[in-house]
Amino acid sequence: VLPSGVAIAIVALLQISPEFFVEWATVKRAAFDPEFLHNAMANLYGANKLLVGFGPPLVFFVYFFFSPNKKENYIKFHQIKSYSIFVMIFALAYNVVIYAKNSLMWYDSIALILIYFASVIFIGKMEIRYQKLKPEAEEGPEIEQGAVARLIHKFVTAGEKVIAYRAYIVSFLLLAIGGALLVGFAEEFLECLLHAAVAAGISTFIFIGYVAPFMSEFPEKTVAIGYAMKGHEDTAMINFLSSILAQLTLLTAMVPLAYSYYKGIPTGIVFDKVQSQELLLVIAMVLFSLMLFLDLKFTIRETVLALGLFIWQFAFPESRETVTKVYFVLFLSYLLEMLLEKRHTDVIETVIKPGEDKEEA
Repeated sequence: VLPSGVAIAIVALLQISPEFFVEWATVKRAAFDPEFLHNAMANLYGANKLLVGFGPPLVFFVYFFFSPNKKENYIKFHQIKSYSIFVMIFALAYNVVIYAKNSLMWYDSIALILIYFASVIFIGKMEIRYQKLKPEAEEGPEIEQGAVARLIHKFVTAGEKVIAYRAYIVSFLLLAIGGALLVGFAEEFLECLLHAAVAAGISTFIFIGYVAPFMSEFPEKTVAIGYAMKGHEDTAMINFLSSILAQLTLLTAMVPLAYSYYKGIPTGIVFDKVQSQELLLVIAMVLFSLMLFLDLKFTIRETVLALGLFIWQFAFPESRETVTKVYFVLFLSYLLEMLLEKRHTDVIETVIKPGEDKEEA
């Protein structure tokens, strides 16, 4: 049985597969049309902003209003989820490096891919260690399976044992069918977006960055809503964080690789002013979100704050510099609170001392 964090990371990677194909189509066009290069990063950074800014508030409100298992006016993470939160630091750190050098090159792809797989391995090893130290820990009730899931489960299992080759067959078929559909329609999807942007009189960068992710990230939202409604609200949150991890690493890594492939030489993208500002905004948003989660709790006040900031930048995309500064100020306030008052340290303490309970203040 896979550790829960690893399983969620795999599911999240499958969920963001539409983003890979949309981004691939965007980069392909940029490789042959220099004037379109400005839009090459729009979908990537727009997807990250949507997941970070809109994902957690969505989970909270679904949990708060629709979950029959709601116990508190906040979401409390199980300690074992600490590891999935902690690894975000490393993906974020390398994106800071990318911002500092103002480019995304082919060799950055190698580092980002290594960070992703190292993060997943770390999550798995730490969860196994946690379960050995605290074997009585439970994740809660199983989520009820739908008819299709039950049918697949029946096919791939014999009693309590999973038949490996059948599981591989099902996985391959699902990926092949989904991948074929995405490959076939990704470029047409991009063209529709461009025509819609022209018709609406909106910048293509803004349209690709804010409208495309709402449609291509439908799988993440659906799965997260399902988790939240059935009492697995912390798993729903980690589902979004795992998707963000995959996008900050693997999806980002794909951009210079695809660009190099179509250019015919190892190369990459040097950012213009808007692309650089967008990356800095993503960094600020992730930093702020991590500080919210470091105490393994997500409150209604934090939900309203996070959603308000997202709506602000969505409604007024030209205000990205101001919004970025606000995110950094909020991050610094939480950081000072952590350092001076020894608060917001639960994730770090769980990583250092897995299996130990933290007493409530």
